[in-house]
Amino acid sequence: MIIVEIEVPVMGKRYDFQMDEDVSLHEVKKEIVEMICRKEQCPLKGDLNRLQIWSPDGHEIRQEYSARENALRTGSRIMLV
Repeated sequence: MIIVEIEVPVMGKRYDFQMDEDVSLHEVKKEIVEMICRKEQCPLKGDLNRLQIWSPDGHEIRQEYSARENALRTGSRIMLV
């Protein structure tokens, strides 16, 4: 398990999130969205598949790969856009 910081620019917020580094980020993205929606008490409107995970330097992170395969580790930062 690793802990990453997730920035959601459209909301202007950041969240710490614990994830299994061997699960695809596509699956983890669903958990991230559910966690944020519960915390902020707002339903997700739109298509979950349109949300993308990016690195802070502007590179898209491969969602079909795991955190380990994307070289993410505890302390890494990602953006959900």
